Amino acid sequence: AKCVDIALSSCTDVAYTQTMYPNLLDQKSREVIEYSSEYILISVLHNLLQGECNPDLRLLGCSVLAPQCEKDKVIKPCRHVCENLKKNCLPAFDAIDMAWPYFLDCDRFFAGEEEGCFDPLAKLRGEVEVEEDLPSDLPATFIQFKHHSYSQMVSTLKKTASKCSHIATTYSIGRSFEGKDLFVIEFSTKPGHHELLKPEFKYIGNMHGNEVVGKELLIYLAQYLCSEYLLGNPRIQTLINNTRIHLLPSLNPDGYELAAEEGAGYNGWVIGRQTAQNLDLNRNFPDLTSEAYRRAGIRGARLDHIPIPQSYWWGK
Repeated sequence: AKCVDIALSSCTDVAYTQTMYPNLLDQKSREVIEYSSEYILISVLHNLLQGECNPDLRLLGCSVLAPQCEKDKVIKPCRHVCENLKKNCLPAFDAIDMAWPYFLDCDRFFAGEEEGCFDPLAKLRGEVEVEEDLPSDLPATFIQFKHHSYSQMVSTLKKTASKCSHIATTYSIGRSFEGKDLFVIEFSTKPGHHELLKPEFKYIGNMHGNEVVGKELLIYLAQYLCSEYLLGNPRIQTLINNTRIHLLPSLNPDGYELAAEEGAGYNGWVIGRQTAQNLDLNRNFPDLTSEAYRRAGIRGARLDHIPIPQSYWWGK
């Protein structure tokens, strides 16, 4: 048996390019896999679970149906990745009275790290594509002006937070529809902690996936704040010492990736503008203005913390 290109339509976005037959289920060809109940299940899990654990479960299933192959040798997916995902996703299966799929048995089809396994979900955390390190003789404030892919963006934010760990940290506000973490970098004297009466500020970029200047500016701003703070810039030190700053460079990483695939000058003004759910984020905010007016007429009603009205979610 030899490594062959992955040709399964539900597994084209895995973090590797080659697999081997028979697979971990002893299915001996691509045709057999495509007609199997296991392959059909991973293609419909998203709808069955109403979007929960997407695309994590599909990528985990692909790592069993089309396992990674290197130098004509199959590499099993990591057992701890399967166990963590099973723990997080079991409530979604329980909600529809469905058992955890047998072919995702963490003990049977997955391996320990000591056996040389691979993480099938690494791509979702931006850990596959590594940004090149810059020459060591460059000044600390040097910024490389280039477009950052999702993975490069995550890598840059993590490196920046690591460089300034005493004033910076990264966190995720959730996942995009295609499963990419929406990464934020925070700057403050107590990163990760809310301080009463300390003003907080946020910048958000790339709401439209094909409008990329804001995304790059926020990546550069994060690097600039870190470098200038370390160099003793009094203005930057005053900002960070007295304000909690949050930078979310890309609110629509799915749209950005789609626009980037087309290339500048070829994608028009609509490709990548919306999310993978075909939503324009700039026109998808709750209408809290009318709710505020309604509450203003109620004695004792609070206007400083307004919950999103249930009616907003109807049909969405």
